[in-house]
Amino acid sequence: MSSVKSGIQIFKILVEHGQLDRDDHSDLFIEYLNSEVQEVLSDFEEEMDCKIIKLNNSIYLLPNFDNSLLGFRNKDFRSSFGSGATNSDVYLSYYITMFLLHQFYGGKNQNPKQRDFIRVMTLIDDLDQKFEAILSTDEEDMIAVEEELNINLIRIAEVWNQKIVHEENKRSTKYGTVIRICSLLEQEKLIRLLEDKKEIRTTKKLDDLMTYYFLNDSRIQEINSIFKEEPVHASN
Repeated sequence: MSSVKSGIQIFKILVEHGQLDRDDHSDLFIEYLNSEVQEVLSDFEEEMDCKIIKLNNSIYLLPNFDNSLLGFRNKDFRSSFGSGATNSDVYLSYYITMFLLHQFYGGKNQNPKQRDFIRVMTLIDDLDQKFEAILSTDEEDMIAVEEELNINLIRIAEVWNQKIVHEENKRSTKYGTVIRICSLLEQEKLIRLLEDKKEIRTTKKLDDLMTYYFLNDSRIQEINSIFKEEPVHASN
């Protein structure tokens, strides 16, 4: 098989499935190790604005942040909230996504993963506590935190608190918001929603990416700093 043909076949699988596993495609996995095949894939990376990486026994396709073809865009999150969604809804979804990742991978040991699953209602309770802490923090101190992180935490917290916890067939509730975000992540094979959408578990893909690619000591500290407890409250 020519290097070009191997590269095309590998990239096709990556576009269709987001990953190529050695167990399922052993021949192509071995072909990927060929330097000439990697040169072909390097051209795809440049033209398609993405990265292709091998972690353990899997190869993953990672769209660059501003990739409008392969990656998530603001309108993808906005459309999941319905026609009346605002930028605040989009940024809330980003925050919830980061918070969810922190709940799974906020550990400080060599392996940052600190739990195997989280219940959806537990996640909602944790978000309630986090947003309540944000809103009860002294305003000047919180503005300073917002400027440092470049995140409008107060507005995000207000949007969350305006939602009721759950109502049957309502998408705008806290429960509905979390489920829609999780459904998007599930489409990317990053998490699994189990037990009638009451439990969240990570996939091997997310474990690999977070443990061996995205998270190093500085990134862990940066993520933890976003979700640290705010020590100064308005009542103090």
